[in-house]
Parts: sequence; structure tokens; C-alpha cells
Amino acid sequence: MKKALLILLKIGITTALLWMIFREHRFTVSILPHLQALKTNWEWTLGGFALVGLSCWFHALRWQVLLIGQEHPVPSATILRLTFVSNFFNITSLGAVGGDAYKVLALLKRPGARKLPIMVSVMLDHMLGIFGLAILFIGFGYPFRHQLESYGPEVHAIVKGFSWFLAGSVIGITLSAISFTPRLYSWGEKQWPWILGWPPLKSFAQACDAIRRAWGCSLLAIILSALIFAAHFLSFFCAIFAVGGQAPLWEVMAAMPIVDTAAGLPLSVSGLGVREKTFETLVHAMTGLPEATAVSASLAGWLMMVAWGLIGGLMFICGPRPAVSPIPLSTSEA
Repeated sequence: MKKALLILLKIGITTALLWMIFREHRFTVSILPHLQALKTNWEWTLGGFALVGLSCWFHALRWQVLLIGQEHPVPSATILRLTFVSNFFNITSLGAVGGDAYKVLALLKRPGARKLPIMVSVMLDHMLGIFGLAILFIGFGYPFRHQLESYGPEVHAIVKGFSWFLAGSVIGITLSAISFTPRLYSWGEKQWPWILGWPPLKSFAQACDAIRRAWGCSLLAIILSALIFAAHFLSFFCAIFAVGGQAPLWEVMAAMPIVDTAAGLPLSVSGLGVREKTFETLVHAMTGLPEATAVSASLAGWLMMVAWGLIGGLMFICGPRPAVSPIPLSTSEA
């Protein structure tokens, strides 16, 4: 019952936000003509579409690297296929972890699959992605640090709030990684044996210590994270030109980390409404791009992601089905 209410709430928020945005900008008058320009400006449309695909490929490489760090290697073709199919579940699932759940369950159906390394690899996939996001936010946003006041109080508050959120996330992940180290965990186990001495928790900590133990994989995952986000953000830059707008690259790239994080919050269906309003607010303030054009560009960027999600759906429908069902594993086996 609670899950159904949360889904209804997300649908309600999405509907309300889109209704307000479309009503404010008169969808058929101001937004639809921009979206129709996707066909006219097909070079930018194809460029954005290709960049989304490149971002997905980098994402598959990052997951494969983290699985190697967990000493659970999986063939590249399998990882690539599961990553593209997960995009389909990300855009169609009303839950918050549709794509991740699919990747875990699908990989567990492979012979010899181990539950704990697979689940930890997906968790680390998100954790280390924060570092890549921070690199881009600092790299592209730093030149504009003295201009925040000129963008207005709303943008200033959003950027400051996101800066604190990102800094807290990086510090929290770093402290968590330190706590997984054998020496510190052993010390904690002596202090709180009734908690940290629990075998499943110890196994989980040992798996997460791959951040330090397989530091080369972790470093490569952070680099790939920066490439993932860079390609993804560039697709929205292409979307601006695809709908007939113009905006400087650096400002768009500085705004996109905040836009993407806002869209990832479990507030609406596939980030719809939240992404458009955040994109409109930030990009309009930083570049002067007309608000209706900014909303259209955000929708165009989302449609490019939907297109790749549908390709993933075709892969799911037409692809092979695992012949072996997963065998339940004990904690010690995992």
C-alpha cells in the first residue's frame, strides 16, 4: 500500500510540474515548434543521440571495471547488453532502482554468479560516480564562482546548496571507504563485537574494501565517471542547438551537474518536470537562453535518453534468455 501511494505521488508531482511548465510557456505555441526543429537541425539531434550512447558505453565499462575489482569478471558483451537494457527499465520503472535491480537479477542468472560482489559493484558504481560529478562541477563551475550573485538569489541558493550536498557526499563516501579498511574495521569490531562481528556485515565490509584494495580499478572508475557525465551533459548542449537555441558550452556544462542530480531525485517519473524546471532556471540565468527554449532543450535531451532506452527494450525482447537459474548462496559463499 505504501509503495502504491509513493508511485501515485510521483505521478502526481510529474503531472503537476509538467502542467505548470506547459501552461506557463504555452506548449503548442512555444515548446512544440522547438521540438519540431529536431528534424530540421538533425546534425545536432544525431550528435546528442550519439553522445547519450557513448555515455552508456562508458557506464558499461565502469561497471565492468568495478566487477573486476570484486574479482568477479564478466564478458564485455554481457555487461554492455545489460547496461543498455537497464536504461529501458530506468525510463519505464516507476520505482527508484528499476535499472539497478535488473542488472543485479540478470547477472545473478549467469552460471557461477556470486550475489555479494555483484550487489557491491552496483553500489560502488553510484558511490564513485559522485567523484566524477564533483570533478566536472568544480572544473566547469569554478570560473563562475564570483558571478553567482549576478544570477539572482534563486540560482545562488541552488548552487550553494548543491555545493554543500556534493561536498558532504564526497566526505561521507571517503569516510565510509576508510571505515572498510581491515585495520579500522578490526578495531571497531573489538569495540562493538555484537554489531561489527556479524558475519554478513564483515563480508560486506571486505567486499567494499575493494575501493582501497583494487585502487587501480577505483581510479579508473572515477575517470570513467567523469567521461560518463561529460558525454551525458554534452548531449543536452547539443539538444539546445537541436531545438534552435544557442548557448555557450562552458556555462551549460557548469549547470548540468545540478540539473542531472535534481532529475535523479525520486520525486517524479524519470525526472520529468524536475529536470525541465531546474534546467530552465539555471541555463536561462547563466546563458540568457529563452525559458521556453530551455524547457524544449531539456525535453529533447530526455527524448534522446528515451530513444536509447527503447533500443535497450528491443535488446531485452529479442535477446537471449539465460538457461540457468541462480542458485541461492549462503553468506559465506557470497
